[in-house]
Amino acid sequence: MKKCRYCGKELNSNFEFCSNECEDSYRKIIEKDGYKIKYFILGIILGFLVMLYGVISNSDLIIGVGIIVMGIDVVSLPFTTPETTAFLGYQKSKFVGRILGILLIAVGIWVGLIG
Repeated sequence: MKKCRYCGKELNSNFEFCSNECEDSYRKIIEKDGYKIKYFILGIILGFLVMLYGVISNSDLIIGVGIIVMGIDVVSLPFTTPETTAFLGYQKSKFVGRILGILLIAVGIWVGLIG
């Protein structure tokens, strides 16, 4: 069954949204998110480079910091895959993305301080 692309409610029709409000909100947010993707990619690359430096220098702390940088990036800019958005809706997929970012930060703390 199809779901609303914004809120994730099940739809009985061939429409992509359950209401005009959902459609308007979705279009506005997609417009805003378009320019943020480059910052998301930059954050992931920065975290990866910090992790790579940690691997080269054999430092668990620096590896953990790299993971934390990526987690902060995912929490602040929770972009998810189109499949996740289609399955959950835009709002819920953002929430799940933020939860996974928090878990990534926790992994980074665990690797950096405990590992």
